[in-house]
Amino acid sequence: MKKQSILKGLLAPALLGLACNANASLLIGGDAVNQASATSILDIVFAIDTSGSMSDDIAAIGAKAQSVITDLSCPTTDCYVRARFMGITTTSGIFDETVRNYVLGVGGTPVTNHQEDNGPAVTDLVNHYAWNNDAVAGQSYYRAIVTIGDEGTENGQSVDQADWNAAYVANQAAKNAGIFLFSWVADDPYPGVPDLFNKMATGGSGGISTVYNFSDTGGAYISGPLTDVTVEQQLQDIICLASSGGTGGTGVPEPASMALLGLGFAGMAALRRRKA
Repeated sequence: MKKQSILKGLLAPALLGLACNANASLLIGGDAVNQASATSILDIVFAIDTSGSMSDDIAAIGAKAQSVITDLSCPTTDCYVRARFMGITTTSGIFDETVRNYVLGVGGTPVTNHQEDNGPAVTDLVNHYAWNNDAVAGQSYYRAIVTIGDEGTENGQSVDQADWNAAYVANQAAKNAGIFLFSWVADDPYPGVPDLFNKMATGGSGGISTVYNFSDTGGAYISGPLTDVTVEQQLQDIICLASSGGTGGTGVPEPASMALLGLGFAGMAALRRRKA
């Protein structure tokens, strides 16, 4: 990492600039100098509810996303990251393209039809996103989706059976495809949303009239208000966890899971830099 960190400082902004010119919502970076030198490659898509209640969260993520991906330092892998940011059916800030239009653009039939369809958006991305496993011998390849919202997973608002149905379909699609699912609940969610989003990513039993047994996708559940400090740590934790192979299907303790994980990653990264 000695010469790598110097070269990265010169090359990463140029790489990001090229990515941003092609598509503002696609950021390329990581803590490897380039794709060839990486030990892991990660394709990760962040899909957010772009309704008015999420405006502060959208701004917070947009303000930190590029710097996090450019200056990433993961403790257990040298990763090459391709991160894409999408609204569900409407755009806002860095989330300047939509899941629905993306699916239509590749000739698919989207199940997403509402800006707060967090569950259907996951299903659409699992089934239609252009995941690009171009890893070579000696490299690991991982895929992840981060779904972000504060309302039910089907048409928003408080949680009902339709939300559990949509969440279960998304959970099973991600699990069967081997894609890590991270669910991120913003501050002041509607009743029942934290439990719904948690089960969708990490597994467990949930539902109302119909009860489902959700699978652990190897992702994690994240919650709490997004500030400049917390969003930077959460983004790094999510990317580093996904590019290191996820949780291995064991889940991550919540509600303080990602904060604790961040402290561990920060300490390990500092140790790794000192050794370098």
